[in-house]
Amino acid sequence: MSNGERPFFTNLFSWLIGVISLTGVPLVVVYHAARLLGAALTLWWFYALCSMLTTDRRVRFAALLLAAFSGGAGWLAPLFHLVPLLRGRIFIDRPDLEIFGLSHPMMPEAFTFASAFVFSLNIVSMALLTLIYLLTLRAYVSGSWRTAAGAGFAALLLANIHTYDVLPLNVVMLLWAAWSSPPARSMRRARQTSRADSEAADASPASGSKLSWMAPLLVVLFTLPPLGYQALVFARSAEFQTKALTPTPAPPPLDIFLSYGLLMPLALCGVWSGLRGRGFAAARGPLLLITAWTSVTLLMIYTPVRLAPFARKMIEGVHLPLCFLAAYGLVALVSRVPGALVRRALAGGAVALMCVSSLQFVAWCIGNAQDNNRSRPGLMPPLYLPAADLAALRFLDALPDSQKRGHAVLCLPLLGNYLPRETGMHVFIGHWAETLNYEKQKLPQTIRFYSGEMAADEARAWLRDNRIGYVVFGSYERQLGALSLSLPVAHQAGGTTVYAVPPS
Repeated sequence: MSNGERPFFTNLFSWLIGVISLTGVPLVVVYHAARLLGAALTLWWFYALCSMLTTDRRVRFAALLLAAFSGGAGWLAPLFHLVPLLRGRIFIDRPDLEIFGLSHPMMPEAFTFASAFVFSLNIVSMALLTLIYLLTLRAYVSGSWRTAAGAGFAALLLANIHTYDVLPLNVVMLLWAAWSSPPARSMRRARQTSRADSEAADASPASGSKLSWMAPLLVVLFTLPPLGYQALVFARSAEFQTKALTPTPAPPPLDIFLSYGLLMPLALCGVWSGLRGRGFAAARGPLLLITAWTSVTLLMIYTPVRLAPFARKMIEGVHLPLCFLAAYGLVALVSRVPGALVRRALAGGAVALMCVSSLQFVAWCIGNAQDNNRSRPGLMPPLYLPAADLAALRFLDALPDSQKRGHAVLCLPLLGNYLPRETGMHVFIGHWAETLNYEKQKLPQTIRFYSGEMAADEARAWLRDNRIGYVVFGSYERQLGALSLSLPVAHQAGGTTVYAVPPS
């Protein structure tokens, strides 16, 4: 931290990964083990949730396939680009749309497959989110306080490791509690006009049970301590404020709709079919729940920036209820077609089409591995480091604590993404989204320094003001030019040099 503020916040997921890695297991192994475990738990709990939502095995199986493998319609972007009305649309499942001059980044948290394939934090958060809905629904049905407490504890963990998710979650839970409350149930009964409607209303889970409306409220209550603590940290830490207030607006609604491709119209069809039919396990209650999960989340990503600059990130997990509703709609549509073989072919073809974007994402990741991320814009970190740069990090890691404490290291963000993890030292500029004042301040200053555009006196004063104790001049830094001042050499090997900045 450049201004020496005390760190207040701890992410329990990152902490656990760090603790496990201290046992000697390579950090990369721990990371990917957490990712795979998160993916397995997400799909397991999602299928269990689907089993409570519908008695139709076809819907459950189709929903599971869609959650595991489906992406969006980004693979059709070149075709849409030819249509004037659709030209310039942003597809949030396409990480390579620079070819069309679009700059909005991919949103991997919007898709289960992309998160499970690369991002452990996202998929573990999705697993917890699914578990919360599953356990809350079980408590709603059974009246079990223990199950409700389990949902609350999962919500407490989620509020710590990925706070954005609990904001739409809490809105859904409050709506659920209001819909399940005794006054609301009495009003629905009063509106019934036929015995069949009355039976459908009475079939609601845990009808008459106090926990039927208190279970979702309990989930909200469990999220309040971590939310309150983060509000306290926000009030006390200027750096946390700067990070939290970084604007990340969502693309236009039409772009979101198009990005999900067939999932969106099929989901709408699923809602319509559910309102007209009896395929849900307990009348309209589960249909309203899964629809509320979807609609509230999609609405909240458009919260005004002045209220929630991070609004786009709240989209995480919405892919799961979309997959369920789309599966329900798909089964309802193909059921009208005569011939079992034809129905299976149509359903399988639709699922396959919705998975094309995921295959494209895998190919893109493989391409990045082959060229070490060189084709990606924005100084994205390489996937593996040159041997000389890695040796420089090993040198810094071996320094005694007395020489590390109170000093930051200067390098380009290409190396800076790895430096804190490998050395335990602060870095002046690292990941673009985790470095405060990255684009407007720190990156231009760093480039000026390495390009030799700073006069020697200015460079020394700048290093001193930012408490930079070591300067790395390696594979990436050499491409910008040369340093404008002479510094003592602390390490040199393979063309990479580490300079020690003398105390003023």
